[in-house]
Amino acid sequence: MTLLDTQMQAFIAQTMQHYPADSVVSNTAQQRQCYKNMYLAFALPRPANVKSVDKYVEGPDGHLIPVRHYDPQAKSSPEKLKHPVQVVYLHGGGFVVGDLDSHDDLCAQMADLCGFKLVSVAYRLAPEHRYPCDITDCLAVVDHLLEQGKAVILVGDSAGATLAACVANARSSYTGTQLLGQVLIYPALANDANTPSMQEHAHAPLLSKQDMIFYHGIRVGEGHAPIQDPLCCPLHASSFADLPPSHLFPAQIDPLFDDCGLYAKALSRAGVEVENHTQAGDGLLHGHLRARHMSDKAGANFQLICKTILALG
Repeated sequence: MTLLDTQMQAFIAQTMQHYPADSVVSNTAQQRQCYKNMYLAFALPRPANVKSVDKYVEGPDGHLIPVRHYDPQAKSSPEKLKHPVQVVYLHGGGFVVGDLDSHDDLCAQMADLCGFKLVSVAYRLAPEHRYPCDITDCLAVVDHLLEQGKAVILVGDSAGATLAACVANARSSYTGTQLLGQVLIYPALANDANTPSMQEHAHAPLLSKQDMIFYHGIRVGEGHAPIQDPLCCPLHASSFADLPPSHLFPAQIDPLFDDCGLYAKALSRAGVEVENHTQAGDGLLHGHLRARHMSDKAGANFQLICKTILALG
């Protein structure tokens, strides 16, 4: 395995302070409490100029989806398009943990650096709500924004990046008008436990091959994995030809590293503008967004992600 620098080692140590060794197989309530303790320990103050308001979007099944709108009030976003730009952020957490608070500081900082309004989505989580509840909620929020005439940039990390790519599959007809692009940060895209990176980094810190198998199983239910469903696995789409410009940010030391390469090849063959920013993730682990204030590499990658979002808008 690639040697981790001292900053990444410190990030691992600080993260693991909040988890027992068997946290991935512990009960859901304990897992969520560990995750909350962890994200609170890493939380940064919000930029003073970024204001937020919590609202709800009603889904097609009547479920009220919590969303948080961020407005960088001291900045004005470029108005090159007839549709105002809206970043949609879908949080990670293995489809099991995470909410509006878990990524609050990250979303506020992203809105501040990009200058775009941003909405974070608290989609329903497994195991209480199995697939397709998660993607149903994400689509409902995106559809609400599209109906309002917004131009959307999809952004997500980990499980949220998976969902962002699935939304892009489902709403590719808006590419070139209101769907401006997608930015996927260490995403799970292939649902393939046999890629080279799954083998090489099977026991990587913070995310292992065993973790990925667990999270997939709890999302869809054991023995009920959707087959060739582009709303569950992005690389199961029958066509990628109409997807928007796509930017992928894999972490080098991550079982999911090869997912970005497979996805980039599929999009490139379909004629889609795609860039796989592999060098930006050199020496980084899955989940490194939380290390952006304590790791030079993670901080530089986060700055590049924000510049990429700005360029898409």
